[in-house]
Amino acid sequence: MEAALLAALTVVFCLATIYIPLLGMVTGFFWPVPIVLLAVRHDFRLASLATIVAGLLVGMLAGPLTALSMFLGLGVLGLVLGSSIRRRVPPLQAVALGAIALLVSLIVFFVFSLAVIGINPLQDYLAMYQESMEGVLNFYKGLGLDSDTLSRMEETLSQTLSMMRYLVPMALVAGSATLSFLNFTLARAVLGRLGSSYPGFPPFASWHFPRTVAYGYIAGIAALMMGNYYGQELFTHIGLNIQAIFQLALLLQGIAVAWYFMMRFNVPAALRIIGLVLVFFTPFFSQMLFFLGLFDTFFDFRHLRT
Repeated sequence: MEAALLAALTVVFCLATIYIPLLGMVTGFFWPVPIVLLAVRHDFRLASLATIVAGLLVGMLAGPLTALSMFLGLGVLGLVLGSSIRRRVPPLQAVALGAIALLVSLIVFFVFSLAVIGINPLQDYLAMYQESMEGVLNFYKGLGLDSDTLSRMEETLSQTLSMMRYLVPMALVAGSATLSFLNFTLARAVLGRLGSSYPGFPPFASWHFPRTVAYGYIAGIAALMMGNYYGQELFTHIGLNIQAIFQLALLLQGIAVAWYFMMRFNVPAALRIIGLVLVFFTPFFSQMLFFLGLFDTFFDFRHLRT
């Protein structure tokens, strides 16, 4: 009975993701949580059966390709996270296993879509971004912006589109890790409400990465320089992705360092949240916190290793 209810809830969340834009912005990230709960409270076999049933129902209502793209990705994530939590693996390992499973399933779907169906999801996504870019430019043109400003905006958006073609692997890795962490956090909270305790991550202010993350960032820069020096686009592509992945990790560590000192000096929570928002919308702040995270890997400003 519980498997049927959770499978039905999964179908409702999936359909909301497809057909209800505002609500879908939330359910699109968290609809695997019922699958996680089912795998934890019962077993992997029952959770897999419920996932297949939910996928078939979504396929009947929204189309088989839509169902395949959703369940081959996040459905697999829910099963792996639930199985990991049920086996009481450490939180970091559970999130890592979920991220790897999601990443592999997305690659499998991409290969299947390209080889069997003849559709390139990446090209469709980039074409969608191109259309949205033209819509943004037309919107600002309607506001009466001068031609010089519009030309600069068009150049910036075109550069972003060009960079996105290079950074697809980084986006897949970072997106898989983020989705795995978000679903783990919500599933753990729901399990706590249901009386099943499971350890979580340490406080954000104490998060830190090993020093090898800094070396990985330096390796990305070295590969990028090699690509520019020898004119090899492959090295440039690899260097950009390696650099971007480790740069995100160091930025996260820099935010954790800043959060630690803001808590230590009793900065109000509202100001801390405003500072966090500024990081994502102000390149200067994000660059400063990136360097803070980079230096923290060597100098340990919070004395976490002592």
